[in-house]
Amino acid sequence: MSDQLNPTRRGNTTQLKKDDSPFNYVLITGPGRSGTTWLGRMMDSYEHCSYKFEPFVRSPLYREWKNDLESGDVKELRRRFASLCSNFDHDVDLPPFPAKSFRWQNPQLLHLLYGLGSRVEALKPLYHWYGKTKLTSETPILIKDVNFPTPLLPRLCEVLQPKLIGMIRNPFGRIASTLKGKELNQFNQRSQLDKIEGMRRSIDAVGGNFLSEYRDRLQEMSDMQLDAVIWRIQVEPLVEYTRSYDQGLVIVYEDLCNDPQGKITEIFNFVGWKLGQTTRDFINESTTGERQLSDKSKAYFSVYRDPRTSMSKWKTQLTDEQQADIASVIRDSPLKDLWSDLPI
Repeated sequence: MSDQLNPTRRGNTTQLKKDDSPFNYVLITGPGRSGTTWLGRMMDSYEHCSYKFEPFVRSPLYREWKNDLESGDVKELRRRFASLCSNFDHDVDLPPFPAKSFRWQNPQLLHLLYGLGSRVEALKPLYHWYGKTKLTSETPILIKDVNFPTPLLPRLCEVLQPKLIGMIRNPFGRIASTLKGKELNQFNQRSQLDKIEGMRRSIDAVGGNFLSEYRDRLQEMSDMQLDAVIWRIQVEPLVEYTRSYDQGLVIVYEDLCNDPQGKITEIFNFVGWKLGQTTRDFINESTTGERQLSDKSKAYFSVYRDPRTSMSKWKTQLTDEQQADIASVIRDSPLKDLWSDLPI
């Protein structure tokens, strides 16, 4: 892929000594409905890591840090982030609570306190107090954050020096899954005008000739075509940067679905973790089929499903006309060859 798809040139990232950072970070990011939650749960089964779930989405404290990312002092940003990760936060330290080498707390009591904190704001400090553990420089911090803005990734990687896992899903599958979520009222709906203006800002942020052929005719496009352009805006720069970053790994959701055990072995080798039986057991448990849940929203976000069925649902969920509209945008994507079964 050409430099025009790269939101920030790699040369703008200054590498700092690793021993300046108190923790070793692993960051999983990607567009929503791309399997990041499933991968995060797989990796959270590693007994030595501390897992932070969508901190920049869910936590005001982490969002404040993110807002200071571009202009703040690197060492101070690093210190502040380590302090945030050392605490136990109702917004980002979520159940379930798999066994951890550093956790002495009773998982059932943690669950109880989390539920109480969800109902009574004043009880959250009790959860924070009971859940806090002593983390050391040997404790990997695993962060899963959906839709982290790609233009900020070089700066975040400069500050935290994480192992970066960029996860992507084929555009047809991702769009079909998002449509299902809209039917279930799981996402805030923006007006068409706001959606298009946001897309133009994102295209301009990448710069160069990136998607210039679409920028000024977005209002003429169908909903499916717009969603396909959004996929390209989110995915192409992420893949470009992750491939250029010397500690980056791109994971394709469908590859993980086809061979969960093999791909997780590759991922654990990449981050330098030892793959154990607990992780293998979780993979087997989460891939045996969809659990029957009365709450459709919980079922929608569940990580327990047959991945081979999940990755191909789009073929029946999308009409021929919808598939043709998506294909009209995706056939020019430099990433289309990552999938062999796209109708383009």
